[in-house]
Amino acid sequence: MIVWCVFVFITGLMIGSFINVLVARLPYEKSIIWPSSRCFSCYRPIRRLDNLPLIGYLRLRGRCRWCGARFSIRYLWVELGTGISFLTLFISEVIFNWFRLPGIPWRPVGLDPGLPSGAAIAVFAYHAFLLSGLIAAAVIDAEHRIIPPQITYTGLAVGVLGGVLMPWPWPHAPEAAQQIPAGMAWFLEECVGKIPLGLQPWPFWGPTFEAIPPGSWKMGLLNALMGALAGSLVVRAVKWLFETGLGREALGLGDADLLMMAGAFLGWQIAVLSLFVGSFAALVLKIVEWAIQGTGAPVASGPAVGGPMAPRELPFGPGLAVGVVLTWFGWPWLAPRLQFPFFDAQMMGILVAMMGVGLLAAALLLRRSPAPEPAAK
Repeated sequence: MIVWCVFVFITGLMIGSFINVLVARLPYEKSIIWPSSRCFSCYRPIRRLDNLPLIGYLRLRGRCRWCGARFSIRYLWVELGTGISFLTLFISEVIFNWFRLPGIPWRPVGLDPGLPSGAAIAVFAYHAFLLSGLIAAAVIDAEHRIIPPQITYTGLAVGVLGGVLMPWPWPHAPEAAQQIPAGMAWFLEECVGKIPLGLQPWPFWGPTFEAIPPGSWKMGLLNALMGALAGSLVVRAVKWLFETGLGREALGLGDADLLMMAGAFLGWQIAVLSLFVGSFAALVLKIVEWAIQGTGAPVASGPAVGGPMAPRELPFGPGLAVGVVLTWFGWPWLAPRLQFPFFDAQMMGILVAMMGVGLLAAALLLRRSPAPEPAAK
């Protein structure tokens, strides 16, 4: 497994290098294929050995070989962060089997010379694609205050396709859904904790419909589409409520697309909860930014496509991406505790109404009164 861990880490470094290309080009609507990597100051191509992830940056000490122009430290951190993220995902899902999926047994590091199972590789590859999309969207939003649709809609397509090919409760057998008595409401105490977690963590509703049985492509397609729709709509609803109360723009449609992509992979329940977890994560990231700067002024990281950012303004994409990952990995603990409200239509309706009223009231309270007109001389 040590060899596999090294391979996964190197793969993550390579994906991180590609993410850097996306960050540098997509916001300006440039091709990500042509031309090859080059210095943005002298426009001379970068040698292949100088373009190796991590090694090239460290070898050149972050400067162009030809003109000496300094490269952003972001190139180094994105490559290293993506490599570590891939390695962490592999260790948690394949080696330790964090979600307790069948066919992916835990194996001690270094004692198993065999290959991971096909199910393990499929689960890791599917979630690694989602993780890559989240990293790319978060970095671009942090630097340019936009989330390119090329990332989110590509992720949406992969999420839906994977859901069709590996529908809930896969990798469990479809019969695993029968541990809940047929016809029993899933919010009852007798059903708590009995929903098998699959690649798609939960079905869109329970009890499932006879026309859409567990393990069928229809189940996977509906799960992915419902997750994408809920992820997009919940951000758009919050955006509308805040803008109505604040009287100015709040959130962006790119945030809705990011959560739409995550919902296609993880289902509507995780997508909805991720919005609220991501809100707290965004505040924590902003506090960390202020602490690093030692002042409330924004970090100067070059011109942003979306224009200059006010000191009180913060990109929501990074916090939302962190919220998705935290909710996703916390789901084995969260799921039994949230089974009642998520599968009781009446309770869900009450909670949605209460949160809607609360968000609108909070936005109205935060609305700043217009500055008084200067006195005429």
